[in-house]
Amino acid sequence: MKEDRTCPACGKKLKVFYLKPNCPHCGADILRYNMEQRLAQDAEKADAEVQALWRTVRKLDKAHLVEKHYRKKGKPLPWEETAVDGE
Repeated sequence: MKEDRTCPACGKKLKVFYLKPNCPHCGADILRYNMEQRLAQDAEKADAEVQALWRTVRKLDKAHLVEKHYRKKGKPLPWEETAVDGE
């Protein structure tokens, strides 16, 4: 996979081995540029992966051990949780 070697702020090309955190052309912080947006995308992706994992666990759990455990503890089932932080 080929990485994009351009500055996200000004769009100018960076050298292949340019490892400094700031763009030499505009001074923008390359590492933290749009950090909030990337973190939100990562959170959405992680939530989707966790839901897929729980769907798989639910399909494999023929004895309903997970459901019995959660009901015994009085907790909601993981695949039925709809509340997401930030909404």
